[in-house]
This record gives sequence, C-alpha cells and structure tokens, in this order.
Amino acid sequence: MSEVSGRIADGSMRGTNGAPVPIDLSVRIYHRLLAAYPGRFRAEYGQHMAQVFRDTCRRDYSRGGLPGMMALWARTSLDLARTTVEEHIERGIEMNREKFVRWSGWALVAGAVLFAAGLIIGNYDSHDMDPIGGADAVYEYGQAAGLVLGQVLFVIGLLGLRAGYARRSGSLGAGLLLLAVIGSVVSLAGLLAMSSLEDGWLVWMGGYLAMTLALAIFGIVAVRRRVFSRWNYAPILAGIGIPLLFGIGMVGVDSLSGSAPEWGSLLAVVLTSAGLILIGYRMQADAGEASQALA
Repeated sequence: MSEVSGRIADGSMRGTNGAPVPIDLSVRIYHRLLAAYPGRFRAEYGQHMAQVFRDTCRRDYSRGGLPGMMALWARTSLDLARTTVEEHIERGIEMNREKFVRWSGWALVAGAVLFAAGLIIGNYDSHDMDPIGGADAVYEYGQAAGLVLGQVLFVIGLLGLRAGYARRSGSLGAGLLLLAVIGSVVSLAGLLAMSSLEDGWLVWMGGYLAMTLALAIFGIVAVRRRVFSRWNYAPILAGIGIPLLFGIGMVGVDSLSGSAPEWGSLLAVVLTSAGLILIGYRMQADAGEASQALA
C-alpha cells in the first residue's frame, strides 16, 4: 500500500492514457460533469472545455503536484455549479424543474459518497497535526478532495431538494430546507478558508451541524406530510447522526478523552451518508416518475 501511495504522490503511476493517475482521473470525472450542461452548449463547447481542462491539469500538476490539483478542483467545482445554471437559464430553461431535481439528486448521492470517503481516508493520516504535505500527504490530499467536492455537491443537491419539495413541505419545511442550503454553503466556505483562516474548521463544522440539524427536523415534516413518494424518514436518518455526535461529545461519554468515542464518529458518518444517498435516489426517481406522467 505504501509503495502504491508513493507512486501516486510522485506521479510515477500512470493512467490508461499514459498520464499520471491524478490527471487521468480528473479528466475522466470532468468529462462526466460536462453532461450537466445543455446539449447544444455541450456540442458547441464541450470538446474545447475538456481540452482546456486537460491542459490546465497538466500545468497545475507539474507546478504544484497534488496540492495544485486540489486547488484546481476547488475552483472548477464552483465554476461548474455556477455556469451550468447560467447556461440553462440563458438557453430557455432547458433544464426544467424535474431535470434539475433529478441531476441534483445524483449530486447528493455522489456528494455523500465523496464526503464519507474523504473522512475515512483522513483517518489513515497518522500525522494529523503536521502541516499538509508531510509523511501522509496522499491521505491528506485525498481527504481534502473528498470533503471539498462532496460539500460542493451537497450545495447543488440541497438546492434541488428545495426546488423540488419546498412547495409540498409547507412554510416550515421550506424554511428548514433553506436553512440546510445556507448551512451547506457556510460549511463549504469554512472548508475553503481552512488554509488561510485559523478558525476555518469551526465555520465548517458549524455550517455542517446547521445543515444536518435542519435536515433532521425537516424529516419530521416529511413524515407528517408525506413529502416524498417513499422513504420520508430519510432526512431524519441523514440529519440525526452529527447532532447526536456533538451531543455525545458535549456530555463526554468517553471518560478518558472527554469526547465522543470513535465508534460514535463512524456511526454518524454512516447514518448521514446513508440518509443523503436515500434522499438523492428518491429525488431522481420522483423526478423521473413525474416526467413519465407528463409524457
């Protein structure tokens, strides 16, 4: 494992196209993300955008290695989220509400997987107090990529959740969904500010706690009003883990450390990820059923 990690870190491991694995994987992911753009825009500019991204990957990787790639993906993710919406609006709302909800549902699923993977990868960093880029750099960069990309996808997914379900959730449910969106944005800002802001991690965790707590309470509304066609308990599952973990930490269940035990953190991650995956899958399924009903 250490040999493989070292080969990835120094770029000696190559992908199917002969490029270093980080570049090869990044280009493949970017090609997938381009599918979110309107078809006409993609046909006109997609190939050029992919080529520019490939060249930028090579430049940033040669200059800054994996840290340079992480910075590139942070910029690219935010730009994709913004320009995708702008292009659909400029081209006559080609992405209608059902299509947006469906795409954002998949974004929520992917975000849950990436975010959980980032947290799990971070646990392999045995030098978690040293500056990034130390002995366990691969794990640190993997954690940063998973958390940032996952949080970007959370923002997109929760925007779609509110767009598709706010009306049937009532004023309380719509307000809670708005709070979840705001929490996800604040959490993303905290993540991006960690390298320059000493208390950035507090902003990150505060936003993440607000996001999950709002989802947990929204889940009660969803169960009562039958907001989804199925699995109305999913928001409770997605939102309850992190608030419980904070509560356990405040009480100090672990008498030796005065904080939440490790199994509590694992359980919180599993519950949150499972709940978000169920919500995302339900969103895209409901949107698909609605489109078929209108056809």
